[in-house]
Amino acid sequence: MVFMIIPVVDMKDSMCVSGKSGMRDTYTELRSIYGRGCDIIDLASNLRDDGAKLMYIADLDKIEGVGDNSSLISKVNDIIPVMLDNGISTPDDIEENSKICTYNIVATETLSSISDAYAIFEKYDNEKLIFSVDIKDNEVLLKDKSIKVSELIELINDVKPKYVILLNITQVGQKQQKQCDVVDEIISKTPTVEHIMAGGITNQAIAEYKKVGIDNFLIGTILHEGKLEYEM
Repeated sequence: MVFMIIPVVDMKDSMCVSGKSGMRDTYTELRSIYGRGCDIIDLASNLRDDGAKLMYIADLDKIEGVGDNSSLISKVNDIIPVMLDNGISTPDDIEENSKICTYNIVATETLSSISDAYAIFEKYDNEKLIFSVDIKDNEVLLKDKSIKVSELIELINDVKPKYVILLNITQVGQKQQKQCDVVDEIISKTPTVEHIMAGGITNQAIAEYKKVGIDNFLIGTILHEGKLEYEM
């Protein structure tokens, strides 16, 4: 298992933005040591030059159905491979993304059904698909409210994606980590995949997770503030 820090940016209205706890209406232009939020191309180039091997982008406009930032994301993908969360719901969405990113993120927030998730993983290379369990207030954030945590765990163990993101949206931008029962349960019951921890990740949290064999992290706030104590 290789230690991996993956830089995070959220995009809205052609701009990189930042905020807290998933309250997207309050997000403002990202201020980063790697560049201005209004120039994601420069930002991506600087991250690559500092050692980043991947870049996570959440297209908030596409997720919320109010537009998209696909043309810019495609240009970023030419600079550094992009892991893209842009509201994938069905296999057709993967097809549309084929020219703009390297890795597609299938997230619980926008997944239409468990059957659609199985269809996606059956049709496409699971080395290029990443499953994201989005968590808010200690509960899984679901488009389909009927999906149970046990079904998500069964799905992960059946399709065996290379990576599973555990994104605690409540902690985004907060620079703090609190115990989350759902996260602990999923980690303990999906031992065959590599987990990527996300949401308010601190240097201390990285050190603690590494002790239990978790070496992959999505990092936003402390990276952009220049406070990350680890190399990418």
